[in-house]
Amino acid sequence: MSMRTAYEQNKFVLVGALLFAGWTALTLLNVANSMGSISTSNWVGQHGIGGIVGIAALLVILAFTLTAYGTLAEPEPAPAEWPPESE
Repeated sequence: MSMRTAYEQNKFVLVGALLFAGWTALTLLNVANSMGSISTSNWVGQHGIGGIVGIAALLVILAFTLTAYGTLAEPEPAPAEWPPESE
């Protein structure tokens, strides 16, 4: 997997995936910094359990985005041409 291979295959999808991954990572840090204590009795607002669920959801989204990036950087297997050319 290389950045160059992914860039050569599809520039717009690579840039979009990297921007989305960066935005997701920044949002993940924002959620982690703004969530409250887990053992609080006040369940109104930004509490710890909601923050943990939000972090888990963002981690899953980030994993899917990085997996999509990984498949972009693979040079093979490429789809076969259709119809096949006869020699």
